Amino acid sequence: MIGDLWVLVTLLETPAREGAPVEEPRMLALTEAETAEADRVDGLVPVDRVEWDAWRAAAAAYQATIADAGRLLTLAERRAHRAAARLLPGARRRAARAAESGVETAAVQYAAAVRSATTGYWPIHCEIRRRLDSQTAAGRWVEIRSRFAGRGTEPVWGWSLREIDPEETPGLVELTVFRWDGDPPAGPADLVSPDRFGAPDLDRELLRLRAEWTVRRIVWDEPARLRVEQENGGVPFALWWRAVTARVDAAEKVIPPRSADGTFSAAPAATRHRRIEVLQLPE
Repeated sequence: MIGDLWVLVTLLETPAREGAPVEEPRMLALTEAETAEADRVDGLVPVDRVEWDAWRAAAAAYQATIADAGRLLTLAERRAHRAAARLLPGARRRAARAAESGVETAAVQYAAAVRSATTGYWPIHCEIRRRLDSQTAAGRWVEIRSRFAGRGTEPVWGWSLREIDPEETPGLVELTVFRWDGDPPAGPADLVSPDRFGAPDLDRELLRLRAEWTVRRIVWDEPARLRVEQENGGVPFALWWRAVTARVDAAEKVIPPRSADGTFSAAPAATRHRRIEVLQLPE
């Protein structure tokens, strides 16, 4: 099971070599505490014992493949340097040209070995990166939850409701969420909330409306979303909403769509409480 061990991550030595057509990046690998500080990557990742052994062996095989090809390239370069240092009449000139050709061949073979080794190790590199990113996201979520604990209770939110086609599909509605302290939505409405809500109460109110009506979609007023993001240092609205409406008694939750340019708008999945999250995406 993932999580038996929490281990450090390191960047393996770059495979780039002068004169060799190598574009592959440095690979991530699991490491022990004595790894050089300069090569360590911030964060720990959870692995089990089988993964620890298998991934370390795969990293060693990756390094060995590149090291073997690198030694052959180094030998070819040394032969070419020795040949270039000699006088080059006749046969010696031909030997120098052969040595230079040998370097070119070794460089191509080195690049091919790097590509092959990288292709084989790539799934492990990506999984280590994914787990690192997951730990970063979890840490960010804890930080955001702590930052916004008890916030968002100001009664500034409201909703309006419009039946989409009362003749053909009565009860099928579109909800619009807006702020009372901003410009009201311009669209028509059949019903407007008589009360003003803080974010946690609005969360419950939306669930009540979904139980009472057939809600086709929920439209989140864009100026209201942008205002929240501006007031909170650019934290994406969807993440702010999840933080201020988080509660352990929630069996179901309405989630707004992420901002168009949001780089972090989802919290890690809950591990103890199974919750249905109703994602209301824009049309």
